[in-house]
Amino acid sequence: MTKEELLKSYNEYINWLDSLYILDEIRATAPYTNGKWSPNEIVMHLAEWDRFTVEQRLPNMKEGERCEGYPDFEAFNAKAAALAHEQTFKETLSYAKKQRQKIIEKLQQIDEIDWNKVFYIGNSECTVRSYFTDFLEHDAHHRKQISAL
Repeated sequence: MTKEELLKSYNEYINWLDSLYILDEIRATAPYTNGKWSPNEIVMHLAEWDRFTVEQRLPNMKEGERCEGYPDFEAFNAKAAALAHEQTFKETLSYAKKQRQKIIEKLQQIDEIDWNKVFYIGNSECTVRSYFTDFLEHDAHHRKQISAL
């Protein structure tokens, strides 16, 4: 995936967030299916991973850099879900859009030639391109859950 294609996909995600404003607060805060997260929790989960990426990953995505492994997923995701309960769905959508926009702005500043330079997350080899392509798959998984409403 080229830088341009990836940026297009990340911008499309913002458009998708905009489309969610039609959900009323009751539907947005109810689990999409029994025992699962609500749309509000899902969007906050995605936004918090975006925030983590901006703060903890992007500054270290340099050739040869060694980044710490990922945080404990269960604890990280539980904290994101709890944050969703502290605000309305519209506030979560606004926050999510801001976090994704920060990623887009940072990615626009990285020369495409640097997108394939290897850095490490824990012991895993990674590139800017592979990292953000993988997160598109993560987005798609959760978008599908909300689209099932």
